[in-house]
Amino acid sequence: MRITDGWIQVGNLRALEKTLEIEHRLGFVLNQPFPILKEWLQNSSVGFHTMWNEHFGIGIVEMMYAGLSTIAHDYGRPKSDIVTPNRTGYLA
Repeated sequence: MRITDGWIQVGNLRALEKTLEIEHRLGFVLNQPFPILKEWLQNSSVGFHTMWNEHFGIGIVEMMYAGLSTIAHDYGRPKSDIVTPNRTGYLA
């Protein structure tokens, strides 16, 4: 996460995963060097991009290029010209 509010969101999500008892099935990978990120992409099947006001979308494109089923926010650049719903990914 790039902003302080992002760290607060991650804390909230970690609390929610504990409440839902799914912490053993979910993980957060934050601010990792590219080789680590690449390894995670190669071993994953779904990618969630949660930035609601995305203006560029490189993270989404990287997930799609790695072959992940990609879920992005239904707003901004993902909606306008990156994700084609039910074809290249999903918008939520």
